[in-house]
This record gives sequence, structure tokens and C-alpha cells, in this order.
Amino acid sequence: MTDFWTSPPDTLVRGSGIYTVTVVLPPIESPAWPANDPARAREFAAALDTVDEVLEYEGEQRVAGGFGLQTRADLEWIQVGVWGNVIGVCDPALADNGNSWPVLEQVTELAKRLPGAKIIGNASVDRGESHEEVAWVVPGFEPVHSEGWAINEDPALWTLTGDPQAVLDGCGLAEPYSGIPYDAEDPTATYWGGLSELILGEHDPWSRRLRASAFRVRHTEDATDRMEEGWLQGVP
Repeated sequence: MTDFWTSPPDTLVRGSGIYTVTVVLPPIESPAWPANDPARAREFAAALDTVDEVLEYEGEQRVAGGFGLQTRADLEWIQVGVWGNVIGVCDPALADNGNSWPVLEQVTELAKRLPGAKIIGNASVDRGESHEEVAWVVPGFEPVHSEGWAINEDPALWTLTGDPQAVLDGCGLAEPYSGIPYDAEDPTATYWGGLSELILGEHDPWSRRLRASAFRVRHTEDATDRMEEGWLQGVP
């Protein structure tokens, strides 16, 4: 079996965060929240861009948008839940330091496979300084992508494409957005992860008492390299 890791399994992870993609399949209506479907979850996990192969099924766990990462071995695990027309993925390979934009890549590929779906990707990682990336695909609107480091107070150093205001308006959201900071002129003053949760609304699985399938996977070589750089770099 090919192993793309260069660090041993007990190498300590540096940092913590949230790393999710949520898909709402059409018709986009009030969710019924049935039990997780393990067979569909495994099929969806195997088709993710970050995954080379599903190696092991660990059973079901309570959903966690950023499950505990202690060592490199923990980076081999992902969660996938399929609850009717809502699909949730929690994968540490979605975290990034701003060089690769894995959230945008995964959301874009899923949008090609699942036309008409609402797809919200959200990764926020704290390693002493906080980095955030979100990508929104909402039917009827131009995709939105936002990415940057919280320490960067200059909007010119932040990546922002699409029209967030149009998406927020189209989802029926109105200021003050439940107290979540939003500045149409300054992306550095906006809490993008919080807005992502508002856009998902009743379709957000990450704060619910749901269970998802846990899988040990071999990530792709690119995803593995990215995780070694982002999660393990600088750790003795």
C-alpha cells in the first residue's frame, strides 16, 4: 500500500480548527433528519477529491465540525454523514495555510457533480494565528470564496470573489445577521464562518445531535503534503 506520509504516526499536531463541507441536495426544503446512511456515506467519502482510498470503517460517532487532532494518525480520519438530502463532511485535509484553497477546490468539484445543490465549505484553523477559508455555492447566485489570515487588517491582502451580499439577501438574511460581524467593504472585519452557518440555517448538521460515519482513509498525495505542512510543520 502506498503511504504518502513522511512523518511518523505519533508526530504531534499543531493547532485546531473547523473543517467541513455541507451539501444540501435539491429539492432544498425543510430537512427531516433521518438516521445516517452508512452505505451512502462510504460512497460519498470515496468520491471526495481529498481521498485516495477508504481503508477502514470505524462505526458511527457524534458529528464534530473539528474533531480532536492529537497526532498525525488522527489526520487519517474523516467523518461523513448522509441524513436524507443533507450530507456533511468533516476532513482535516480541508484546512490550509492559504496556499492551496482546498475548500474552494472541494466545493467547486462537488458543484460540478451535484448541480442544483447548496454547498457550503468552511475551514477555520488556529495555529497561533487564525486562517479562514469559506466557499459558498447557492443556486441562482455567483459562487463566493473568501480566504485570509485574521492578522491581515488590509483588505487588499484578503481573497474575496463573488457577491456575498447577494447571497445573504437571497437566503432571506437581514442585518444585523444575528450579531455576526459583516462589512461589505472590509472582508477582514467579517466572520465568514458564522455567515456560512446562517446560510445553511436549518440544514446545518454540525450543532445537532446527529451521528456520522467515521472512516480511516488514505488521503491523496497532494492532500497529505498539505496536511504535513499545515498541521505538523514546526513540531519536533
